[in-house]
Amino acid sequence: MTTAAPSGVSIAENSRQSPGYGLISCYLFVVYGTVALGMGLVPALITTFREDYGLSGGQLANIQNLKDIGLIAAMFAGPVLLRRLGVARMTTLAISVGLAGCVILITARNPAAVLTGAFMHGATFSLGTLAAVSYLYRLPKRYHRISALYATFGVASFTAPAMVGALVPADGDYRVVYAIFAAALAVLVAAGTVLNRSAGKSVTQQADQAVQPRLSRAMLGGWLTNIVVFATLMAGETVVVSWVTSLGQYRYGLSLPDASFLLALLWVAYTPARAVGDLLVKRLSITTIMVMGAALVIIGNILICAGSVAMAYAGVVVFAFGTAPLIPVYQGWLLSRTPAEQHGPLNASLGVGSAVVTTVMVWLTGLTVDVDARLPFAVSTGCLAIVVALVVRTRNA
Repeated sequence: MTTAAPSGVSIAENSRQSPGYGLISCYLFVVYGTVALGMGLVPALITTFREDYGLSGGQLANIQNLKDIGLIAAMFAGPVLLRRLGVARMTTLAISVGLAGCVILITARNPAAVLTGAFMHGATFSLGTLAAVSYLYRLPKRYHRISALYATFGVASFTAPAMVGALVPADGDYRVVYAIFAAALAVLVAAGTVLNRSAGKSVTQQADQAVQPRLSRAMLGGWLTNIVVFATLMAGETVVVSWVTSLGQYRYGLSLPDASFLLALLWVAYTPARAVGDLLVKRLSITTIMVMGAALVIIGNILICAGSVAMAYAGVVVFAFGTAPLIPVYQGWLLSRTPAEQHGPLNASLGVGSAVVTTVMVWLTGLTVDVDARLPFAVSTGCLAIVVALVVRTRNA
């Protein structure tokens, strides 16, 4: 589905094997999970920010928007930074940006600091993801466990609200949460420095030898279908995650805690299901995985909207098992078929496309919730049907 030649998949593929590869792979997993924690802390602390500063709903939305704006801005800057710095130094830069955001949030407790910190957390996640995935695909093929890497996002999604619930006192002082987060980031900066020095040229320096080209119109045109598929996958997943609690409350009459449990159950199933993607790609074709996953998503959406709370609980589990592997499996498949020097522009294009589409889709489906809380799930079903049609058509072309 991509026009790029499969050559140059991994700069290090033909290099001398080194124990440093495994250490760097583990380091990248921890980096991704930690920068994802920053993304999770912002929504987990929303009610705390509201109580501390008397913010309106619109002001709370601005905090979330600044996080997303930071993410999108960093996606545009990412390929340029990757080209100039290389994957190792860019990984350190991403962590450092998050660390700076923590310092601002700790030292200046005011709405402006919250907005700045949210922006920097979004930028950290974007830069960290681009660097970690690009770095992972510089290592030998057996380390390309992108699904397991992405599964750490689910762990962060549990950890963030747990930290807030356990550590934020009644007076709303959230500095201890960010102090712990900052400490974890500082450890990663130090660990990355030590690891890059100890692993040696055969690992870290060779990983940076791929010259990242500028994104050209020809490259973008060749990836257009891939971007559409990826963005549609992301939209189909995001609208369900965004509105499942609303469905539980307004369609089934659940209390907020019970509706929140519905979402939590989705994440419980989602995290291991995402990691399974690395096993699926060894046994099944990309078309088979996409069709099977889409079918489970559609079945899950039907069960969620079937009219029974018990069916809704079953539906979110089915939905999670269907959707979780699709995004990393598809992205990993694209990267494996694209020269290493184009991974930066490709990942950034996928990220920008999906960010724009999901933002628009969540807003549009938000307009439909008051009409019928099931309509976002119909949109999600339509998205996955479109994905299957595009994948099958392109594979048969």
